[in-house]
Amino acid sequence: MKRLLSLLPLLFALTCVGDDDVLRVDFRERPPEMRAVDGLPSGPLISVLETAAHRVGIDLHWREAPFLRSLDDLRSGRIDLLPRVLITEQRREYIHFLPSIGNQQLNVRFIVRPGEEARLSRYDDLYALSLGVKRGTAYFEQFDSDDMLGRVYASDDAQLAAMFRAGRLDTIAVLDVVPMEAQFKAMEFRDYSYAHYDHQQLLGNHFGASLKRYQRDRRDLYDRLGAELERMRVAGEIVLIYQRYEVQPPDVAN
Repeated sequence: MKRLLSLLPLLFALTCVGDDDVLRVDFRERPPEMRAVDGLPSGPLISVLETAAHRVGIDLHWREAPFLRSLDDLRSGRIDLLPRVLITEQRREYIHFLPSIGNQQLNVRFIVRPGEEARLSRYDDLYALSLGVKRGTAYFEQFDSDDMLGRVYASDDAQLAAMFRAGRLDTIAVLDVVPMEAQFKAMEFRDYSYAHYDHQQLLGNHFGASLKRYQRDRRDLYDRLGAELERMRVAGEIVLIYQRYEVQPPDVAN
């Protein structure tokens, strides 16, 4: 079994070799927009991409993978696409971003213990705290580039939640509230609140494509897919897909 698991990345790559109309796409647990249901990708982001791909004659091969692994595979060209990747200047060096499917309010909030909400009332209060962050996550430019912050890195939400419960962190920076709260619920932990300070931002929701593959042999496929996603956004179809899942749709206003 261990040998089979170690071969899975290679088998994943080999299944798509030579197929010009197949895109390899990673997904991860980011409810409510995407999640695994019985091992299969589900959610409005999944349906948006599958709808666009079907219309332009492209097949999708899905793989569930941790975000950092997906970023590495996107950089090397081992995968084609990754849903919901925030734009940063560093990522532009290896990611070709497809047109945004809409803008979303993705505020960065900070988890603290009940009664300590006022302890973190402005950005400068972060300097005195042990601060849990997810490795590889882009929060906002000032925060990401600030070397004076006392960051403690974790690989995922589950690890951050466990560290906070154990008292190893004063606060956690959270971009996606739903997955983090799901981790606390799973461990039956309720001793948390949100700081008075948050960073408000409106961001585009992009599918990130491999820049290496785009420049080499996938330009036509990526451009066709991007054009269809843009058409769906203008036509209001993306909003309808999100509404079918009872998920807040992105703002499609230009």
